[in-house]
Amino acid sequence: MSIFSKNRLMPYINKITGISAGENEVTYHEDSGVYTIKTANDDFRILQLTDIHLGGTIFSYGRDKKALMACEKLIRASQPDLVIVTGDLTYPMRGPMFSYDNKRLVRTFAAFMRRMGVPWAFTFGNHDSEVRAILDGKNLSRLFAAISKKDQCLLYPLKQPNISGRNNQLIEIRNTDGSIRQALFLLDSHAYTDEVSRKYDHIHDDQVEWYRNTVLKLNREQGETVSSLVFLHIPLQQYRTAYELYQANSDEVRYFFGFNKEKGYGKVCCADDPSSLFDTAKELCSTKGFFCGHDHYNNMSLEYEGIRLTYGMSIDYLVMRGIAHKNEQRGGTVITCRRDTTIEIEQLPLTEI
Repeated sequence: MSIFSKNRLMPYINKITGISAGENEVTYHEDSGVYTIKTANDDFRILQLTDIHLGGTIFSYGRDKKALMACEKLIRASQPDLVIVTGDLTYPMRGPMFSYDNKRLVRTFAAFMRRMGVPWAFTFGNHDSEVRAILDGKNLSRLFAAISKKDQCLLYPLKQPNISGRNNQLIEIRNTDGSIRQALFLLDSHAYTDEVSRKYDHIHDDQVEWYRNTVLKLNREQGETVSSLVFLHIPLQQYRTAYELYQANSDEVRYFFGFNKEKGYGKVCCADDPSSLFDTAKELCSTKGFFCGHDHYNNMSLEYEGIRLTYGMSIDYLVMRGIAHKNEQRGGTVITCRRDTTIEIEQLPLTEI
C-alpha cells in the first residue's frame, strides 16, 4: 500500500457546499500580471490563513483533514471576499510523515478552495518547495500559474515582475468609480540563505525597488498616496524589534491583540540579514500594515513607527511537536478594508467558532 493518500481528502472536499460568492468583479490584466477586484460594498473582507502544512500521506491524513476543516470553518464564519494564504501551505519533508509531494497537495488545496467558491491568493513560505520536494520553487510557481489559468478562484499571475522570488504580485481592490481602495502586495520572503546553515532569507533589494516603483506609479495614477497592505511569510526584523520594545513596556509600540509563545528557535524567527522594505514603507507612507506567518505560536499585532505588524493565527496540526493538541493559537485573521481606505484587523480564533 502506498503511503501517499492521493484521494483520501477528495471525498470530504467533494461534499463541500460553497459560500455565497458575492458580486465583486475580478479581472486580470495580461500585460501587467495584475488582478483587480472591483467592489461596490462598503466593506471588503480579507481572511489571512497561514501555515496550513498539509502532509499528504497516510500518516498525516487525519491532521490534513482537520486542517482543511479548520479552513472551512474560518471561511464560513468570516464570509471573506478574498483569502490570502501567507505561505507554508504544504510540508514536503521527510520527518515523521515521509511527505515530498507538494504538487498533489497544492492541487488538493486548490480543489478545496474551488469548492468553497472564494477567490484566493498565495505567497510562498520556506517549506513549500523544500530541497527534496517533487517540485522546486520555479516549477511549483508554474503549477500555481497553470491552475490559475483554468481556475478562476486562484488569483495567481501568469506574468510576474523580473525580480527575486517565486511569486511577487499586486492585487488591486478598487471601488466602482475606479479609485483604489487598497493595493495588496504579496512578496516572497524566500526560504533559506543556503541549505547548509538553513538560516532564513529576507526580502531582497530588487523586490523592495519593485514595491517602491509600483506604489509611486499607483500614486501618480490616483493623484494621491494610495493605501496598501503587504503580505509575506517570514517576519521582518522589525517584528522582533517591536516585540522587544513591547517586552520592555516601551511607549514606542502600541499593543492591539494576541501573544507570542514561540519557543526553541527564538520568540521571533526572522532573517539575520536586514531588509530595506520596512524603511521604504515608512518613507512612502502608503502601507498601513504587514501580515506574516511562519511562527506558529505567535499571533501578536503591534504598531511600530506608525505601521501595524501582525502575525496571522496559524492552522498547523502537523509540524510543531504537540501542536495538534493545542488550540489557542489556531485560527485566522480578518482584515476589513473600508471604502475610506481605513482598515480593521481582527483575530478569528477557531475555538470561538
